Amino acid sequence: MKKIIYSKYSNERNHCLAIRTDILEDEEGVRYVRKLPEFPEGKLHVEAIYHWYEAFSRVLEGTKLSYNVCSLIPGGVELEYLTGETLEEHLLSVEKKQGIEPCAEELLDYLEFVKSLHKGASFEITEGFREVFGEHELPKETVCAPFSNIDLVCGNIVLTGEKWTAIDYEWSFDFTVPVNFILYRIIFYFTDHADRGEEFKSFDLYGKMGITSEERKAYEAMETSFQKYVCRRHTPIRDLYQDISAGSLRVTDYFPQEMLQVYFDCGDGFFEENSRLFQMSHREGWEIEKEILLPEGVKSLRLDPGYRACMTEIRKLAFDGQTGQAPVTLEKGSSMGNWLFFGEDDPNFYLREIPEGAKKLRVELAVYPLETGAKKELGQLAGLSASRGEEIRKLREQLRQAENTISEMKHTKVWKAYEKYRGYREQHQK
Repeated sequence: MKKIIYSKYSNERNHCLAIRTDILEDEEGVRYVRKLPEFPEGKLHVEAIYHWYEAFSRVLEGTKLSYNVCSLIPGGVELEYLTGETLEEHLLSVEKKQGIEPCAEELLDYLEFVKSLHKGASFEITEGFREVFGEHELPKETVCAPFSNIDLVCGNIVLTGEKWTAIDYEWSFDFTVPVNFILYRIIFYFTDHADRGEEFKSFDLYGKMGITSEERKAYEAMETSFQKYVCRRHTPIRDLYQDISAGSLRVTDYFPQEMLQVYFDCGDGFFEENSRLFQMSHREGWEIEKEILLPEGVKSLRLDPGYRACMTEIRKLAFDGQTGQAPVTLEKGSSMGNWLFFGEDDPNFYLREIPEGAKKLRVELAVYPLETGAKKELGQLAGLSASRGEEIRKLREQLRQAENTISEMKHTKVWKAYEKYRGYREQHQK
């Protein structure tokens, strides 16, 4: 006897697409997934899932991708319940442990694999395509498969040993869909949609997969049309916000999000367009641990730890896994050991000694913004330090001039005569 332990209703859709997903468990603890139509109009949509399981199982035989086992049951379908790491979770783990570059390389491998599966048909706009995606200007030479699952996003792929298993193939269609649109969705939902777009910008994932900027605009419009097709005359709650909300407060106005901004000077100086932003997380202060990829030919770096007056603790600044700390240059503020003190807003420091051929910089910082009183006090201390520094500089200059004067005097006849007289006097006093 199987009992339901979890249910999810996808009922913000058009009635013919609305479904209920149940997770069931039998007496032995084995779990199953069951999908049922929420309304009678959805019967064909749910039964089509089994049709797509059979169709994709045939064409994917011998590849590393399979679809989770599906069978027809009265009123719907039942699928195997899979556990394991999704491809999205795996990629994020790779980024955390090895850095963003290996993560991007593995994502590109997956994209190339998906691209290799889609062949055998040329794209043409059909009535089915217009109904789901609208009508858009798309390259006529686009290679396609005769039928496609457009939802091969990383979160829908479970890693089962050496194989990949697609666990959601509800959005499959029997007309041609550009493979680049499927690749666009994989990239978009892993990067831009998940607020990782800036992080992966330098890898040009879209460009590497042959997706032009014009195509991206068309695919964005296709995605909008697809979401409207799913909902049709139904408005999901997420889209009601503008109509029912009395307004909102920007949390960041009260709790500013600190960002580390890194500028790359490749010989032309520091410019906004040659910089990248990295989000800092909040604990006792604002902290960041990041491996930053360096553009080829970079000469120097400028790091802005937030935008407010602050104290910054440098925990690690090292190029390409070096153990030593990279030397830091300040144009304003002061330093003491691994601490930097900035009494004014817009704090920044420089790394001007970059090893030739360096590819990445490991950054570990803690930033503690200063309140108005602390900022004033630090400014006074900095002013006092600067004043005393100037006094010391003047004294050192006076000492240097005195030493030069004495050195010059030692070469005069008067001095030499005095030296003889002093020697004669000391001899007779003994």
